[in-house]
Amino acid sequence: MKTTIKTEIIKNYIIENKISKTKFCKICKISTSTLNKILANNDNFRTIALFKIARVIKVQIYQMFN
Repeated sequence: MKTTIKTEIIKNYIIENKISKTKFCKICKISTSTLNKILANNDNFRTIALFKIARVIKVQIYQMFN
């Protein structure tokens, strides 16, 4: 069973706050390649990145999964 991440939450945050992906990554303290892997629903990234993103966009970690 493959768990997928709700990428629309991240994309909506970037659009609503009118920031670039690079700026978002700097705020979250993750790399742009990690963000690209998350947005592509690739399984090859560290889970801690999701915790960092959830902290910035102020959602609970369980809300980021389908």
